[in-house]
Amino acid sequence: MPVPNDRPMTRGSAVPGAPTGLAAAAGPTASGNHLLGERRLPEPGDLVGGKYLLVRAIGQGGMAVVFEATHPRLQQRLAIKVLRPDVQDFEDVMARFEREARATSRLRSAHTARVVDVDALPNGLPYIVMEFLDGEDLDAALHASGPMPLERAVDVVLQVAEAMEEAHGLGIVHRDLKPANIFVCKADPRPVVKVLDYGVSKNQHDLGSRITQPDAYFGTPCYASPEQLRSAGEADARSDVWSLGIILFELVTGRTPFVGSTTSVIARVMTDPIPSPIELRPDLPADLARIVLRALERDPANRFQSMRAFAEALEPFGPADKLPSHAPGPRGRLGELLIAGGFLTEQSLKRALDEQRTSGKLLGRVLLDMGLVAHADLLAAVAMQQGIEVSHSTRRAQAGVAGPNAPVAHGGREPSKPSNSRRAGVLVWVAVGLLLVGALGIGAAYWASPHGANSSAAPR
Repeated sequence: MPVPNDRPMTRGSAVPGAPTGLAAAAGPTASGNHLLGERRLPEPGDLVGGKYLLVRAIGQGGMAVVFEATHPRLQQRLAIKVLRPDVQDFEDVMARFEREARATSRLRSAHTARVVDVDALPNGLPYIVMEFLDGEDLDAALHASGPMPLERAVDVVLQVAEAMEEAHGLGIVHRDLKPANIFVCKADPRPVVKVLDYGVSKNQHDLGSRITQPDAYFGTPCYASPEQLRSAGEADARSDVWSLGIILFELVTGRTPFVGSTTSVIARVMTDPIPSPIELRPDLPADLARIVLRALERDPANRFQSMRAFAEALEPFGPADKLPSHAPGPRGRLGELLIAGGFLTEQSLKRALDEQRTSGKLLGRVLLDMGLVAHADLLAAVAMQQGIEVSHSTRRAQAGVAGPNAPVAHGGREPSKPSNSRRAGVLVWVAVGLLLVGALGIGAAYWASPHGANSSAAPR
């Protein structure tokens, strides 16, 4: 997670295009001093990181508060998750929060909530900027509807399995899959499911740091596997298979296999036979019941050994038409959008992806750090990645170096000119970037010199 920046947060009334009614009468605060020093949450009307305008609080849990926000310049709707300052064991929880940011930023599946940015407030509270999701969590949907039709229940599980297959491929084990951490988004032709909250996830490749103690337990008892209940450190991809099997059991029957107090549920998960879902739903196909029970084998060696194997067994019971991996909307990968716009080459993208796998940083941050794209091009591509059309005026402002009358097409390209024109435009951007980098380098060298340091402290 980046170190806290020193940009002050200002009230929404000082921001062009801010929604009316958000602290409009109060005016800007004194350089954001209400968030300097003491750890406290931001408020609706604050401008986070100089670019995200908070609209309202939309949810909170034991670890964080989630705000609806907008990016005024891109007119983009976002969600910002901020760590609560009053959590117990703040440093340990902050480490988990940062781990969630790192884990989620590496995932590209359409079934994982996408991370747009990660940073910290001036007072040190970290925050994660994510796509805004329109819908409800699976827990609320299940309570509203009761047991689901079989095809819909299997469809939900298949979408979660796709997200987890990617995560497991990167060595990330969720360890807290449950309906409250699965979001059902409104979309056509049918709802799109996204996995949330990697706050207690485990990175099997990150052997250099251990946040979870060997005998610690994390997760939710009625969804956690027996080996995870014994020790969170024992959890692997097959533990997530168990949790998803419990979720499927609940979706088709309306309840989890074991209910009761926390201690009684833990004891029953460890020792009692797993009931067949047919006992609670007699019309359930026997083959589907066997799949559920195999996912819930107490010995991990007897379960499906991967999310892919679990999904392949379930596919005959799911929808005939599989959702496209880019659903919903035009959500191509960031690198692909930049390539389509002529701002990045395949070779440069490969270099950036290799660096991202090593560093765990957001791809956008890697591209900027490596000097592979301009900031304006990156912002426009991120907006399009989220399925938001970048306004004509915004794209024209990006292309301003090519002249005020230059026509701009979707993706920043001129539709009727040959590829040489596009390359010339890219060269102009590269030249501007090199000039800026050179100027920043000269400035940094000056201020690092004794003369520069003395001058900055001298009275004016």
